[in-house]
Amino acid sequence: MDAKEYMAGVFDRASGSYERVGVPFFTPVAAELVRRAAPGPGDHVLDAGCGTGASLVPAAQAVGPTGRVVGLDLAPGMVAAATAEVERHGLSQAAVVLGDAEHAEDLLPGERFDIVLAGMMLYFLPDPPAAVRSMAGLLRTGGRLAASLLVRSSPAEAELFALVERALAPYTSGAGSAPFHHALGAPGELTGLFEQGGLSDVECADVVFEVTVGAGQVWDWLWSAARRASLESIPESLRPEARAALEASLPQEGFLLARTVRYATGTRA
Repeated sequence: MDAKEYMAGVFDRASGSYERVGVPFFTPVAAELVRRAAPGPGDHVLDAGCGTGASLVPAAQAVGPTGRVVGLDLAPGMVAAATAEVERHGLSQAAVVLGDAEHAEDLLPGERFDIVLAGMMLYFLPDPPAAVRSMAGLLRTGGRLAASLLVRSSPAEAELFALVERALAPYTSGAGSAPFHHALGAPGELTGLFEQGGLSDVECADVVFEVTVGAGQVWDWLWSAARRASLESIPESLRPEARAALEASLPQEGFLLARTVRYATGTRA
């Protein structure tokens, strides 16, 4: 199984609880990505790795009925959840397709976009430079690529994941880490990726999001996104015991996490 197929399976299994455990993070992060990409009425937008539709819905609302938004995701569960969101909001200008954004040309032959969104996904890919080049190639002249990445943890977040690692060490390894292929958090690294991909007028900015996580929410939160990759190795029969061990190790007042997200935008000349 290759890396993308593996992560698609993780997110497929997470799709039922993704952003639904009472710890909002991806929704406000996605709204800020759309704000920075600035789609307008009539624009055509590709949302690469669209997940459950956190960027897809506000982008579709921004382009209006004369625009078009296509969401792509490798996880069938995410595609189903995003499709349900599109239908719930009555967005006939949006569609969700199962597929790899790096091969969007094959899925959407000849189509070009005013904006491509790549929210919180580049570090899961085995070859981010190739992904950026591929997505930049889907832009019309003057079109914009906009990406976001979680790049820095606060001391409180480091403390939380250290506690997670220690509490779950008898049950699994790596519970406090995310399954990123590349951190992409070094200064200038995201800017460099965009410039290597042929984009100009590249701008980067960091935004801090405060996330409150109660002690009783941590287990479900871990399972709801990428960190479930390590937790899935815990035998089902031991998961209640592992959860109890984790929650007993956490301060009851919970955590206030300052999570830094880096945004980048660039234009195809």
